[in-house]
Amino acid sequence: MNLRRLFFLTFSFFLILWGFSGYSANNSAEIQKIDSEIQQLEDMKRGYEARALKHDDMATYLQFDTQAVLETRRHIQLAEENRNKAALVQQQIDRLKAKRAQLQP
Repeated sequence: MNLRRLFFLTFSFFLILWGFSGYSANNSAEIQKIDSEIQQLEDMKRGYEARALKHDDMATYLQFDTQAVLETRRHIQLAEENRNKAALVQQQIDRLKAKRAQLQP
């Protein structure tokens, strides 16, 4: 009788440990997924920022050409649009980082 009780207590203990390790592994998989999404979004943000700088440079180059006033304005507008897109991506990155912080022990 005593041996059976010891077996069930040990078995219960291992079930509890197995449950906690499964929960921890699930969290680490979720954290890795979030990290990869953050990396992709940061790459996307860098692309938008690079395009904004390219359009800024082009607008700076064209600003003294009286024949290219409309083209200069268009480059300024495109640079602003790319900066706005980068800001939206940064908000998504911030949300994912907050979610990752909640999942980490």
